[in-house]
Amino acid sequence: MRVTQGTFSFLPDLTDEQIARQVDYALSQGWA
Repeated sequence: MRVTQGTFSFLPDLTDEQIARQVDYALSQGWA
């Protein structure tokens, strides 16, 4: 899956697990 919008648009293709980790991290940092 390629993220094409938002904070993570600069990242390479991610697996679903990696995306979930990114989202969890962003939420824990108060980014979203």
